[in-house]
Amino acid sequence: MKGPTDSHWAEAYYHQQAQARKNRAWKSVFRPSAIAAYLAIAGRIIVGPLALLLLFTLTGYLSDATVFIEADRSIFAFTERDSSMAGGCTGCLGPCKIVMLKYKLLEGVAITSAPPFFTFTSLPPTESLYDFSSLRDEVLAFSEALDANGTLCQSSKNEWGTSPIVVTGSAQELLNIVHMANLNLSPQMVRELELAIERADECVTGWTMMSVVRLFQYPTAEGSSEFGQVPAVDTHIFPDYTECRPVVEIDDSLVGSKLALDTNGQDPLKVVPDQLTLFPYSFTSSLPPIPRSVPADPSKTKTGATSVVQSYLRAYYGGCRVRAVNTTGIYIEDTCAISKHWVGYGLMVHSPDDIPLCSTGDVCIHNYFNSLWEWEHYVAADRPDRVGMNLNTFRSRYADTVAISVLPGVVVGQILLMGVVSLYQVMSHKRSVLLTQIWAYRCQNGRMQVIYLAQISYHLLYNSDLYMLGLATGTLTGESIANLTCCVFAFSYSFVNLMKARSGDQQLDRHFRLIWEAMQIVITTIVGCLLLSWQKAPFESILAQNAEILRKTSARGAKYCGLNDACVLFTVNFPSVIAVLSVGFGFVAVVASLLMKRMAPKASRSVRGSYVTPKIAVADVNGKQQAAYEAENDDLTSFERNCLGSPFHKLFSDCDEITYVTYNGKRCTTVEALLLTGYLYYGAEDHKMAAATPVA
Repeated sequence: MKGPTDSHWAEAYYHQQAQARKNRAWKSVFRPSAIAAYLAIAGRIIVGPLALLLLFTLTGYLSDATVFIEADRSIFAFTERDSSMAGGCTGCLGPCKIVMLKYKLLEGVAITSAPPFFTFTSLPPTESLYDFSSLRDEVLAFSEALDANGTLCQSSKNEWGTSPIVVTGSAQELLNIVHMANLNLSPQMVRELELAIERADECVTGWTMMSVVRLFQYPTAEGSSEFGQVPAVDTHIFPDYTECRPVVEIDDSLVGSKLALDTNGQDPLKVVPDQLTLFPYSFTSSLPPIPRSVPADPSKTKTGATSVVQSYLRAYYGGCRVRAVNTTGIYIEDTCAISKHWVGYGLMVHSPDDIPLCSTGDVCIHNYFNSLWEWEHYVAADRPDRVGMNLNTFRSRYADTVAISVLPGVVVGQILLMGVVSLYQVMSHKRSVLLTQIWAYRCQNGRMQVIYLAQISYHLLYNSDLYMLGLATGTLTGESIANLTCCVFAFSYSFVNLMKARSGDQQLDRHFRLIWEAMQIVITTIVGCLLLSWQKAPFESILAQNAEILRKTSARGAKYCGLNDACVLFTVNFPSVIAVLSVGFGFVAVVASLLMKRMAPKASRSVRGSYVTPKIAVADVNGKQQAAYEAENDDLTSFERNCLGSPFHKLFSDCDEITYVTYNGKRCTTVEALLLTGYLYYGAEDHKMAAATPVA
């Protein structure tokens, strides 16, 4: 049978190939390489652009998005042994008679003035500095018994710069101290100690009593949220493990109430600062009710508790604890006599403590803590003079307003756009796994990879501390999570592409190209899901293992923290972390490509003839034998002669089986080889792709 004429042989070949594709078994669709091709195309052409479009249109990413959550979206949480608030006190331990002497400042009163307290309690626990003549023999003997039992008595300045009186022992020992020192404590706390003694076997824990200067707020004008502030000292009792606190509510069975001030139909707490609405208070009022019980992570509580009970904040009027505030008046405990010294301040309400945790770039995470501080104490064997404190915190958290950078989204948009353009160029007339591999190669090579990596590296270096701080504290917004996901994708993709960049003998390495492209949708999805799961849950290991928390009272803190109370100095930055992850991703891709190469069927030679130029062995400058091609035996195609000026294998050394096709006695460069070199074929002419659009 006579073959087709020269003018129609290409058309006949095209129809033959089309028929061959129709006759191909359906099982070929489910080959690993075919599945990887579908996954790669779907991720880069459908899922990626759609996700980016939703980010741009359905969120505030392009308008008012911020890196961190702001005050109106603050998050509340309990953290047992909060690593961001670890501290202690060095040189504070001393004889318990020093603490009993200092408790004379609080004898019989609920609160006392801050200045004389701070001055006295700041003295170190050195016996020669004190006069114990005011203590009864009974109290001195009691103090010696406490020392013999191992009770920890602390005073002097701690690592937070405060000077509290602290006693740590058993519930019975603290109750004995309360009676012996005649301390005026809340009946609720006294009842908690009594129940702890009765239930000592149910939840084994130590107990601590602390008297310290706290900040109180008081209304200065009717209907104004601008409250005044005054420091004063009161006392708080708490267990080492928060879940061991007995639940005791304040009612008339514990203590009665009496009217202390007629408010003439006005509610003093009708308008208050926002921070006074964050925590529960021990008195009834128009403040929003806040539950005492809060969820806890059972893996981080000593007994596996799923919830804990926080302490009530308190209010005082005339030096007495308040029971109720309403339009009728202010009611106090009926056992308390009003002090004229405190009446002038009016209603004094416990204020939460704002302790910001800042980056060295002066961006702060604001932590409003329940100011009745609680902790688990320890004394390390190598530091017997220091009492360590792992704070159990109840806090409401938000951050400074920092506008988000849209650079990661723009870079990902560039990558996706170039992938779409390259797909159209390579696969506009034909679809196959091989063409998908060539498309993947073109996406992963070219000068744009350097630009992608440079842009993302700049963004990560500039914002590394912000991302670290946000993940460590659980304060990143959804837009920041999207930004981080884009960073991981763009950095790892361009970083591995540059590591794999061809040099010397160029290689298509088509199995790796396809696997790496298909992995992007999987990697990005997993990274995005993980970041979302960590968004509201603090990633505490960042602070524990990759950061140094500095206090402004230390020498290094004074250097890095500026005017902030505390700042975080990170050891490893984000680009380093993502670079390590990228190497891991690339290694997985290499292993997977080797497995796919072993599973791939041998190339069919029924139509496609393999033409391999003869090789000879030649020595390089170092005397090593290398393969070379005999130019005089080359039978160049018109494309190689006119467009490349050399055999195709000088460009790609691993593509001999896909380079040429022999049909009807005519040997030609394949369409795949033409596309691989960056050319397009339209009509009778070849056009360089780079003349139309940059190679991605």
